[in-house]
Amino acid sequence: MRGLAQRRIDEGNTEVHIIVGGCGQLGAAIAERLSDDADNDVVVVDFHPDAFDRLGSAFNGETVLGDVTDRDVLEQAGVTRADALLAVTRFDNANLMAVQVAERLYDVPRVVARLFNPHRETVYRKLGIRYVSGTGVLAKLFLNEFRDASFRQHLDFPHGDVEISELTIGSGGHGLTVADFELDGKLRVAAISRGGRVFIPDPTDRLERTDIVAAATRRGVFRKVARLLDAADERRLGDA
Repeated sequence: MRGLAQRRIDEGNTEVHIIVGGCGQLGAAIAERLSDDADNDVVVVDFHPDAFDRLGSAFNGETVLGDVTDRDVLEQAGVTRADALLAVTRFDNANLMAVQVAERLYDVPRVVARLFNPHRETVYRKLGIRYVSGTGVLAKLFLNEFRDASFRQHLDFPHGDVEISELTIGSGGHGLTVADFELDGKLRVAAISRGGRVFIPDPTDRLERTDIVAAATRRGVFRKVARLLDAADERRLGDA
């Protein structure tokens, strides 16, 4: 599957043609932001004519009335030359069908489906469907607001007890080697951001205060590393 940039080069086209399926609050917001870029040619599809009222006066694109799963409607929206399709209706089945039609029948290189039911994530992954789960995103945002600011979760695997987190090193962790910080397999450091530079550390590298560490962690490890993180001496939270 070719990327957007390569497709534009191959076709000698300076515009990226993007179809947004669904003009609810989310679809309208996405369409407006995409249309801010002069290189984007944005078309919004919805079967409710009143839905287009959500588009602000700054929207610089086109609208097509109809069902985003209908091939005739998609062709009217320019799917044969589309670089991307974002299906963000309120219905999981419609979003799935729209991206499958766009990708499999029209070779649209980038398709993304909105997903409401988090229990379907495993199926979407097996199908190779790119998706955004609103429930999962909101849950992560709420948990990150609840957690200590020095221990942010970025990726939570649905099966197993491993997650990808961002940890900010405090005075308690300053000077520790990466090997010592890794807690006998309960935590694995992938990268360190320090002073505007990001690098993959060696086990003998020493941590410094204010380092931002990207790590794979087992659930429940926060309590074990809290004293090593930024502001841990002032506020100790339980496991999120």
